[in-house]
Amino acid sequence: MLNWFRALLPREDKFFDLFERHSRILVAGAEALQKLLDGGEAVERHCRKIVELEDQADVVTREVLLAVRKSFITPFDRGDIKDLIQSMDDAIDMMHKVVKMVR
Repeated sequence: MLNWFRALLPREDKFFDLFERHSRILVAGAEALQKLLDGGEAVERHCRKIVELEDQADVVTREVLLAVRKSFITPFDRGDIKDLIQSMDDAIDMMHKVVKMVR
């Protein structure tokens, strides 16, 4: 009888799992950026890697924002969740911007 109500309640780990996924992408992007800035023959490969990671990060960001909209109760303030994921996404977006400047 209460299954419909349970469907509205978030699994708190969902948000934290998404934050963890995004942070792993962010760290991988930072590592690729470091290698890109080191120069060498693999610059284009590192550029492609950052672009790929930025796309993955955008997918996770959309998942978080969708989960915020669909959740009846969130593990912490909705605005804080949005601010956190947006700040994380801004970081990988800046890495992508560096790639555009390098190319």
